[in-house]
Amino acid sequence: MTIMNIVLVPNTSEHKSDPIYRQVADAIAQQIDSGQLQAGSKLPTHRALADQLAVTVGTVTRAYAEAERRGLIEARIGAGTYVCQANQPSWVYNYSEQEEEECNFGYNIPPRLDRSDMLKQAMANIAAHPEQLNQMMLYQDPQGLTEHRDIVCNWLQQKGFELDPQRVHFTSGGQHAAQLVLAAFCRSGDTVLVEHVSYPGFLSLARQQQISIKPVEMDEEGLIPASLEAACRLYQPRIIYSTPTLQNPTTVTMGEQRRQDILAICQQHQVLFVEDDVNGLLPTERPTPMVNIDSEQVIHIGGLSKCLAPGLRLGYIQVPTRLQKRLNAALHNHSLMISPLLTGIACELIISGDADRILHQIRTDITQRQQLVAQHLGRFDIQHSPHSFHVWLTLPDYWLLSDFVQAANQQGVVVKSGELFSPPGSTIPPAIRLAISAPYTHRKLEQGLLILSELLEKDPIHDFTL
Repeated sequence: MTIMNIVLVPNTSEHKSDPIYRQVADAIAQQIDSGQLQAGSKLPTHRALADQLAVTVGTVTRAYAEAERRGLIEARIGAGTYVCQANQPSWVYNYSEQEEEECNFGYNIPPRLDRSDMLKQAMANIAAHPEQLNQMMLYQDPQGLTEHRDIVCNWLQQKGFELDPQRVHFTSGGQHAAQLVLAAFCRSGDTVLVEHVSYPGFLSLARQQQISIKPVEMDEEGLIPASLEAACRLYQPRIIYSTPTLQNPTTVTMGEQRRQDILAICQQHQVLFVEDDVNGLLPTERPTPMVNIDSEQVIHIGGLSKCLAPGLRLGYIQVPTRLQKRLNAALHNHSLMISPLLTGIACELIISGDADRILHQIRTDITQRQQLVAQHLGRFDIQHSPHSFHVWLTLPDYWLLSDFVQAANQQGVVVKSGELFSPPGSTIPPAIRLAISAPYTHRKLEQGLLILSELLEKDPIHDFTL
């Protein structure tokens, strides 16, 4: 275990210092930057560091949560807290680190399915046409092969997404698409508006590019129009980033009228709306995609990771016509192109019907998992949806957020604190996200839900001592 030398500065009437938890997180960051803490180093336990610094365990828990939000460290179930590998933020999932019996609700990943036979068949179909295969091995336009874009867009159009194959660009997943948006259409110092709890991957990208993030209040339908309009007047943002369908982490889905109202504000203030619709294919019924309503005001991001296979790393992005050249240049600068072999495999899976079969299996599995959630956590304050990979659980008043995350971890259950999803300056909600799709089996999922249910029933002050 690594011993950390941390000097805290008290907050006095003469000297205003940062909160203690932030000082600890800053010290961890500084020691990682200086090389004092190496990747893979194990940090002290919450209690050991609390005793060393003469602070509460809750303060250390919050400090570790802040460091995890910054992508500096990660908690590993049953093993402790470790410094992340370079450039590997803590919200990135590594299958090899999860044991089959581990109860990890941390990562929003599709359920494990056997895709081997369909992938073998798809690759065999490609290999059966040597001329086309050789063509795929050449440099291509950054936008992707025309026939591949036609196949993917036709499939998406059948599911209600009005995407134009002449305007769609392939990307290396939804995260890459978000990175391209910031690289192509924002500059250092620009302001971007996001939901008051938002996807950590986007927050990390914005921080990396020195872009200012400002949170906008939400209700049960997502972004509140009045709050958005006030934020547009105050901050004059470059873009607005939102997940209108099965929002991460709250599972909220914007209704039809709310989508219209939000886009009207965007038009009024001449600001682009980035629709991150990576979950958009999961529901069997959904409101009209925002790109359908106004394709010249909306940047649409989607992908096949949630509904087909994360390992394909295939996403897509459509921007307003006037921005096509800028996006094309940004993609070329980032990666020249997306591998035609991967887009070809995806197209074979679509043509064969295997993509639809996988999507149906995922929907069925998630519906069953959400039924288990309702059975075991339904009496608590939860937000969930039949086809959502995750659940947003607001804690009872008697639980502190940091204490609950620690208590769950001590009982072998990993959850994600609401702090991880909170933009700078945002109020941290007393809530946790449960990625119910992550446990390998329904049995393990149910075991974790039972543990959480028992914890939620307990008043930590009167029922036991942490």
